[in-house]
Amino acid sequence: MIEHADQLVIATTTRDDHAEAGALLLEGLADRDERSARLAANAVAVVTQADPKATDADIRHVADGFRAIARDVVSIPFDPTLVDGIITFDALRADTRRAWLAAAAAIARGL
Repeated sequence: MIEHADQLVIATTTRDDHAEAGALLLEGLADRDERSARLAANAVAVVTQADPKATDADIRHVADGFRAIARDVVSIPFDPTLVDGIITFDALRADTRRAWLAAAAAIARGL
């Protein structure tokens, strides 16, 4: 699918093992060929705080790890609406809606 991609979005959480998988993907693409390297360098990482107990330092740690290997990093705060049930826009907290809008804008800048 990489040959058909115009933009990469690395969706991850504040868990180190999740973030590591995304980082390894970008690093592998950077070494693969010129086109893959461009896709990796132009990628957007979206770091979602899936764990309500994650601290600001946890979020920064994961986001900072992606800043060196992706074009942009957007952090999405914890929102209980995203945990269970059907997700509706109006049910999201205002800061979550703003964060997802920022993520969409970051992705669109790469297209």
